[in-house]
Amino acid sequence: MFYFKNRFKNISLIFPKISFIRKVYFVLIGRINFFVSRLKTLLYLFFGFFPYKTRINGKKILDECMRKNGAIFISIHSGSYPLAGKIFHDNYLGHKIITPFYKFNKYSIYEIYKKLFKKININIVQLGGAMKEIDPVLTNGGSVCLFLDAALPVKNSVIAKLFNNPVPLSTGALWLSRKYLKPIIPIYIQDKRQEIILNVLPEIKIAGKNDDLVMKEIALSIENMISITLKQWHIADNFLFQDL
Repeated sequence: MFYFKNRFKNISLIFPKISFIRKVYFVLIGRINFFVSRLKTLLYLFFGFFPYKTRINGKKILDECMRKNGAIFISIHSGSYPLAGKIFHDNYLGHKIITPFYKFNKYSIYEIYKKLFKKININIVQLGGAMKEIDPVLTNGGSVCLFLDAALPVKNSVIAKLFNNPVPLSTGALWLSRKYLKPIIPIYIQDKRQEIILNVLPEIKIAGKNDDLVMKEIALSIENMISITLKQWHIADNFLFQDL
């Protein structure tokens, strides 16, 4: 019930003018796609079962980042998003990527995911003291991927507008980009029939811009990625309607 209630609220904020039936449709299709994408991920991680084609839209952008100093990737929980790790591994063997994971209860699958993803050079680190593990990866030319579309217990955030609603948005991507001199690159996953697609969007440039402007562009990017993948977007917490 928790999922359906929060998912309905999120959909209502994104599309306030659509009918009740359409909102219910987006709630149900989102839940179905969540289970399908999670099954794909688990079958690959545990059994190596992966009968899908993969594709990278925007590969030239990604190639340039990988040749240079890595990137600060920002993303959302859409499609079979953990399988982005396989796409990176297959195309950029040896490039290290680290991503924070929010372990919200003692029954979390964090430890299992951490062990399995390490096989494809993806390091998962628990939020809270994560910089101890993120720093050496970024210092040595690796990348980090931050999922910014969920309500997370982060210390540093700003109030940004998403779908005309004020939302606390982590400033982590901006801070890491300035500290490690790496570009901010939005990415997201889409599942289309027998294909898993990694979409790479143009860099959010920070040179010559103040923090407020960069955060507005990050918020707009998150909003756009959610809109594009709404049927496959998994978030069902209070991300879009947090108490401020």
